[in-house]
Amino acid sequence: MSFKKHLKTYFSFSSSERKSLIILLTILAIVFVYPIFINSDNVPVWDKNPEKQKRLDSLLAVLQIKSDHKQEAIKSHELFFFDPNHIDSLGLLSLGFSNYQAKNLLKYRRSGARVSEDVDLKKIYGMTDVLYLKLQPFVRISPEKNISCSIVKAQLRPFDPNKTDSLALLSLGFSKFQTRNILNYRRKDGWFNKKDDLMNIYGIDSSDYKRFEKYIRIDSGRNVNESYLFSFNPNSISRKGWDSLGVEERVIDRVKKFLAKGGRFQKAEDLKIIYGFDSLKYSELHSFISIPNERAVEIALIDLNRADSIQLLRLPGIGPYLSRRIINYRDKLGGFYSMNQLVDVYGLKKSRVDSICSSLKIDLSHLRCINVNVASIEELSIHPYISYREASDILRLRKRKGRILDLESLRKKKIFQDSTFNRVKPYLSLE
Repeated sequence: MSFKKHLKTYFSFSSSERKSLIILLTILAIVFVYPIFINSDNVPVWDKNPEKQKRLDSLLAVLQIKSDHKQEAIKSHELFFFDPNHIDSLGLLSLGFSNYQAKNLLKYRRSGARVSEDVDLKKIYGMTDVLYLKLQPFVRISPEKNISCSIVKAQLRPFDPNKTDSLALLSLGFSKFQTRNILNYRRKDGWFNKKDDLMNIYGIDSSDYKRFEKYIRIDSGRNVNESYLFSFNPNSISRKGWDSLGVEERVIDRVKKFLAKGGRFQKAEDLKIIYGFDSLKYSELHSFISIPNERAVEIALIDLNRADSIQLLRLPGIGPYLSRRIINYRDKLGGFYSMNQLVDVYGLKKSRVDSICSSLKIDLSHLRCINVNVASIEELSIHPYISYREASDILRLRKRKGRILDLESLRKKKIFQDSTFNRVKPYLSLE
């Protein structure tokens, strides 16, 4: 076969190939020709709208001017000696501080803090190493702090943190916050047994303690001087009362734990069951112990499942807010069966629950139960101890097995975890 024939064979196309080639060439022609017809005048988009172009130009000009001013301001900062404890905002800005940095330094000063040395400038939010190194040689701090310290020292005098009142504490140099916390600590029967107990007060740190340490005077003979005998009920006497009777702190803790767990002293001899209660101290107190008979106690107790908000307000530390929350949570539960459930009430701390338990009782006859054989998924899941998934599983078990004959089957079928089942079981019934 000649070369001519080879060439002809190579460049020959079938009918379908020719059609495809024609379509491809048409598409390419459209792609190249389309821009010529659509934007034949080659006028930029912004040129077609002079107003927008004008606005854009003015905006760019303003930005350029601001940028130039900023650069000039940076170049024109003339450094000078300054005291960071007294300089105003304009002075800070002229030194190169940004608005944010200047505002933070002024806020730092308003909080009562003070720049004691130049390195304290690094504590200011937003302070950069570059600016600090630039300003460090020009920082001059006046000796005002030393003068103020001498004034504070002159006001300090010996004091007993167990007895000093609020005005005296403030005059000693304690802040209002610290003074309030000291008084609250004492109000809750807290006592300062040694000097460093002062650091247990929230808001008082080691530097505060060092300032007051040598002025603290604590009466070491507290138990001897302040101990005196009086008639008391061991079921209701406060921690401070026990302390006034001369009972040791560790023994008081054990008495309070005993009462918090529901224990009660029925007769004077019951005090001997408290581990560590000294027999000599018991002999000293025996004739002063007065325990009302059980009938009188029952009358005085408030039934947690029947009490209204007014009755709950009589409890120590329970105001309208907590009273309302207790009743709302009781309604959701269907009543309380244990004092420990009060801890689940939002805002009610364990320490407060322990302090009111001795004034409460629980009548289980008022407990409202849920019939697991007829209750709807909404009635089940609305209970605080039952999740929507667990409610769905109970209904699924009823559909598959029919009537539930034993509550234990809910545990065996893994509908409830063991811990959850023990909590919710008193609220479940089969009828």
